[in-house]
Amino acid sequence: MEQVFVSVPGPWWTRLLYSNETPLKPGLRVRVPLGRSARVGLTVFEKGNSDCSNSVKIKPLSEIIDSTPPIPLELMETMKWFASTWFSGFGIAMKIMLPGKFFEGEELSPLEVENIADSKFTVKYNYEENDSTRYEKYIEMTESSLRGTLFLFSETNAATEFWKKLSPGLKASGVLWPSNTKKQWELWKEAREGKIDFVVGSQSASFVPLKGLSRIVVEDEISGGWRSQKAPVFHYRSVLAARANFAKAELILGGRMPSSKVFLQLPKEEINKKNIDNRLIFVNLHDSSSFPVDAVKDSLPISKPLIRETLTCRENGRWAFWILDRKGYAGELYCSDCGKSLRCANCGGVMRWEERRKRLSCLSCKNRTPIPENCPSCGGPFLEGIRPGLEALSERALLIFKYKYKEVVTLQNDGGKLPSLKNLMKEYPRGALVIGTRRILSLADELPTGMIGWIDSDAEARVAEYDAKARAFTLIYESFWRGLNPEQRKVVVQSRRPGKGWQTGLSRGWSYFWETELKERKEWHLPPYTPMLKIILPKERGKTFIEKLEKENIEYWNSEESVDEMWVRTKKFKVIENLLFPYFEIKNSRVGYPDIALYLD
Repeated sequence: MEQVFVSVPGPWWTRLLYSNETPLKPGLRVRVPLGRSARVGLTVFEKGNSDCSNSVKIKPLSEIIDSTPPIPLELMETMKWFASTWFSGFGIAMKIMLPGKFFEGEELSPLEVENIADSKFTVKYNYEENDSTRYEKYIEMTESSLRGTLFLFSETNAATEFWKKLSPGLKASGVLWPSNTKKQWELWKEAREGKIDFVVGSQSASFVPLKGLSRIVVEDEISGGWRSQKAPVFHYRSVLAARANFAKAELILGGRMPSSKVFLQLPKEEINKKNIDNRLIFVNLHDSSSFPVDAVKDSLPISKPLIRETLTCRENGRWAFWILDRKGYAGELYCSDCGKSLRCANCGGVMRWEERRKRLSCLSCKNRTPIPENCPSCGGPFLEGIRPGLEALSERALLIFKYKYKEVVTLQNDGGKLPSLKNLMKEYPRGALVIGTRRILSLADELPTGMIGWIDSDAEARVAEYDAKARAFTLIYESFWRGLNPEQRKVVVQSRRPGKGWQTGLSRGWSYFWETELKERKEWHLPPYTPMLKIILPKERGKTFIEKLEKENIEYWNSEESVDEMWVRTKKFKVIENLLFPYFEIKNSRVGYPDIALYLD
């Protein structure tokens, strides 16, 4: 009997050991007994495979599903690389990169082995502020042949807009990747068999086994949409770059501006600056009007230039956006008697005040409770809000414009989709003022947007993350260029230090911003110069892990929230992997597994 190591989709790093009469190649689907049930997994290469006839009794495989590996070698190599680099394990890599239907055991046709010996991995760049111009250039860059190309976008609606620009002749040989998982599975099989030349899609199309993969286009590669939202937190761009390398394919990176990592590699001739001074309006909040908000300690900054540009925009029948990345009526609720903020009973996190729903909502664990009449700590009756949110902003906007424009739409997007553009335009044929979080920027793709106002641009960069300034700059810079006829759009930036610090780059260009930002990051040993990990261990396991970090002289610091949550700054990936391995063994299923986020740029 021979030993066969198998990985099944799951959070653990443990390779499961089974027996079979003959050795098996890696990458085959097999059905194995696991606990009281059976699971489908992939055979994996493991050093030390040998005859186990004299060892302890090992369960045999239940079924060998494939005679040859059913996925391309480049995808198998990408999963192996992902499992090691992003501290996830091969089981999670499979869950991320392979569809659920793949593990139901459906028979798949044999896969032809492709010869890529003469191919070479190359990188090209396409950075241009105007979306239409950039999309046209993608077609030019691939006009020799679209066969084997993945066109990937950070947002589904952006992929749809690009698809619309393709001619009927081109569309006939490609596919716009659907959101329906059943349709995805059928198209996944067709792509694998070479029946589809190219794919246009978002994150869910990133790992389609396109036969003859020769080119991967990663559009808007700086977008936060390319960072996964659930553990393990990873960046699709980095994984897709690795996939292109394994496939010896061409990688095309593009967007309105590059990420920090790409900026360091970008040839000087690719750096381009567009003049936006005539469309950029800085407003000093110290010199602006502030409006009081009922039962909220802080006031709302709504300046005269913001009101003026909104009125001008609406008079021209165009849409206006006011952006504030703070949902609800206020960011927090606190007791004016004892001074304590109301905290979540489950996790101790900050509770947002949502007046319309008469409740408090935890920003961390999403726990929701009714608004109490008295302070839970001291029993005091005087509860007051801190930092006004979208609900308060919407109320004030309605008062300001009620005599001329009553069309004010508030979008908070609590985990749901934005409303249909078709319905919005039908309900508001003459346009409207849309008030919402940063997510409403995507509406500019189809709504004629004449003005975008950032209510508190400083708050966008106030998040306790090392890349907060870069996120804020990217979003505000995007608001100048995204969507229909952006050259005619005004952008109002309200700030306590207008045009200073990171905001200087808005008028001088993204190259100036990155040069300044990267100089600071280099001094502080931050990404992209030194990788950082955010590690959240199961409850009461952080202390022992910290002892291991100290023994290895690895730099770390604890979160203020919990001893089980920490930041680690190191290049010793192999050491970290070895330290984490015991926490990811299959025996820890009841205790839980760590959540790990790796930041490379």
